[in-house]
Amino acid sequence: MMKRFLLSFTCTLLFLLIGQSAFAQQQKPKWTEGYFEETSVSYLEVVTATGYERSNAREKAVKQILERRNLATGAETNVNIAGDNISVSGEDNLIVKARIISEYYERLQAGTYKVYILVQTAKNPAYSFDDVTITDKYPFSASVFIPGMAQIKKGQTAKGVCFIAGEIVFIGGAIVSQSMMQSNVNKINSTHNSSLKYQYTKNANTWMTMRNVTIAGAVAVYLWNVIDGIASKGEQHILYGHNVYVAPYTDFNSTGIALNFKF
Repeated sequence: MMKRFLLSFTCTLLFLLIGQSAFAQQQKPKWTEGYFEETSVSYLEVVTATGYERSNAREKAVKQILERRNLATGAETNVNIAGDNISVSGEDNLIVKARIISEYYERLQAGTYKVYILVQTAKNPAYSFDDVTITDKYPFSASVFIPGMAQIKKGQTAKGVCFIAGEIVFIGGAIVSQSMMQSNVNKINSTHNSSLKYQYTKNANTWMTMRNVTIAGAVAVYLWNVIDGIASKGEQHILYGHNVYVAPYTDFNSTGIALNFKF
């Protein structure tokens, strides 16, 4: 039984490490699954296209702006892409003003690329754009104190499940170890056989060690969970408009913890 416990704890630690490394790899942004937001002055949406190279796919995606906004007038139009800024002109007038907020490419097969572009389009070329930010940072949340919850909230589901599983295994191990230790202690007092007393004492000490190890493991995983929940970056998400965040951080120029207000 002791061997099974040790195997379980080893698997749990490996499970945690695998969960960490899995998310460390580049993740496909969630907004690529589709996103649309409308305000009084602009639209924020995702356009996709495929092409034989990245630039070709990008150009095709950008041209969808005309189709989506139903702004085709029958006049000759010209799409200009300067960095992340897009303009669509018809004759002498500016028809569309848009900009690229973020891009994601994936290679489908040799010589074929698919691009996802998060585009913001002004409803009127004279309007100013709303403030849009793509970030992988999250404000502080009390969910960091619940194993796995902060990670799941940040889109790190695999990592969150690993932390939950780790706590369950270690706490369960501590309970079982305590129970087995107490059982052997009771057996010591129930016999006068010196050989059995020696064996029960040895077993009780072994289970006590296992209990202490599992308690230490549960504490270590919990602290790891809290630190990771506060410090780690999560899945990319969109901040549209003005947001206010309050986050704690260490101020090395003074004593204690400070608060950072982000507008």
